[in-house]
Amino acid sequence: MQRQIKWFLIIILFSLISNVRTFSQDKDFIVEVIMSYELLPPDVQEKLSNFKQKVEDYLNKNKYHDEKIAPIRVQMQFNFTGVNTLTQTYEAKLFIASQREVYNPTQRNEQKFSTAFRFLDERIQFVYNENMPFIKNDLRFDPLLSLLDYYAYMVVGYDEDSYYPKGGNKYFQKALDICNRVSISLSGWNETGGGSKPSRVQLVQELLNVRFDNFRKGYFEYMWTGLDSLSINKKNAFANILSALEVISEVKSKEVKAFNIDIFFDAKATEIADTFLDYGDRRVYDKLMALDRAHQAVYEDAKLRAR
Repeated sequence: MQRQIKWFLIIILFSLISNVRTFSQDKDFIVEVIMSYELLPPDVQEKLSNFKQKVEDYLNKNKYHDEKIAPIRVQMQFNFTGVNTLTQTYEAKLFIASQREVYNPTQRNEQKFSTAFRFLDERIQFVYNENMPFIKNDLRFDPLLSLLDYYAYMVVGYDEDSYYPKGGNKYFQKALDICNRVSISLSGWNETGGGSKPSRVQLVQELLNVRFDNFRKGYFEYMWTGLDSLSINKKNAFANILSALEVISEVKSKEVKAFNIDIFFDAKATEIADTFLDYGDRRVYDKLMALDRAHQAVYEDAKLRAR
């Protein structure tokens, strides 16, 4: 019966949200770039004066999705840590976070957003000069532009996965194609050995690996039959969220490394904890702590606040 209810909700949400996602805009993103370059010499900082605007324009004006969609909100924070002035090669850390709106037909004037993808890439390296052309070309690798394209496709892929089971496949494949075009030695792209942080190729290969199909199924159910259906049937939505988290946790328990699942729980722990504040049974937090042991403190705090 629970399975029948779940798929009935999916049919309802498909008809409702599909209409919501039909837009006339051609832009895929609303990107905000934040920069920190205090560690760089003043003359180098000056050379980065137009970097923020160029990156925002590049991502906001180019198309990555095959269709017209509601622009995805994205924040990118570049923390510059070093530069080789002879080659104009910069080193940085990049924090990227995307959000998508949670469906709520009863409160259209009170938008609520949920993080879809959030990641800190600590191995950024690219060449940049003030006069370089920002022209999108998926068939040519450029250390900076391909980095932007890679994360654009990752964001679109995660966004699509939140609406359709494995809906992001074609975009994750495009991100992988970029990784496969790297022909020079740049950190962060294709390393496969050790470390707690994945390289870009590891991150996307994991998503396309069949062993992680159930993670992606759980992600879809968490977002669509869970968060998006809270305003339709809260009881069933709670059950769907718990079911999705069980599926995701089970996948993690079988894998030595599960980078995307770690990213998921890092981004979602507070949201999950807050979602269950009015669940009506504080024992649900004991279950959440068992499913996501890395964020036990978050759930313990919410358990004290639960109604």
